[in-house]
Amino acid sequence: MKRFLVVIMVLVLGLILSCDEEWSTIIVTAQVAKTLDPESNTASVLLGEATIQNIFREEWMETPDPGDTSFWHNPFPAKVTPIENADVQVNSATVGQKLPGVYFKAAMDLEYLVRYDLEIETPEGKTITAHGFLPDSFSITSPQQGDSFGLGPVNVVWTGSDSSETFLVGVSPSDSAGSAQGWADSFKDTSCTVPLTAFQDTLGTFVPGEYLLTVTAVNGGWNKSGLDLFLSGGNLEGAVGTFGCAVLAKPVIFRVE
Repeated sequence: MKRFLVVIMVLVLGLILSCDEEWSTIIVTAQVAKTLDPESNTASVLLGEATIQNIFREEWMETPDPGDTSFWHNPFPAKVTPIENADVQVNSATVGQKLPGVYFKAAMDLEYLVRYDLEIETPEGKTITAHGFLPDSFSITSPQQGDSFGLGPVNVVWTGSDSSETFLVGVSPSDSAGSAQGWADSFKDTSCTVPLTAFQDTLGTFVPGEYLLTVTAVNGGWNKSGLDLFLSGGNLEGAVGTFGCAVLAKPVIFRVE
């Protein structure tokens, strides 16, 4: 959903520059993912058409009527319409529709270091394609399960993963009701330092307890920035958006006291 919002903002800028009254394009966020604990192999695709009206047309630039609440409630008129009944395939395996615009398949036969091709054909006959390589298996080596740390930064180390382009690292309270802010970032190397703020609440108060550490190896669209989407439209052919392949190592729970 966040990536969809980034795409919409990029479209707004493009619309302003083009001076069209309305602009629409197909947007896609798709992934195949292999997790080890619990073991799972899934494919998911979000498919929709973004339509944006140009609020910077001359007639829109006039001072709006204070009683025109539709203007104030919708200063950037944009909507995403789910695309239903598309034919979605990953390496010839059908990814079925679960909800309008939402396609999902569980229990896929995903193998490390194998290329995965995404192909979407919309009901209107438009074809969208992309590909990626599932990264190799890897593991978190530090901290280990059950380790304890005092108040301070925590160093994280993991093994390499062939075909990985980036690693996504996240720390969050193991209890979803925990008040700590947590932390997430992306890295090219196989180590990082979790900042102290991950273990603090929004007021800066230290929150002791158990924390969940996750590291995900990614090949493909996850490391695409908003600028990349604007300049190249992501890593899809035929639509704006991203397709990525990811492997999630076995998570680690550690304690900060």
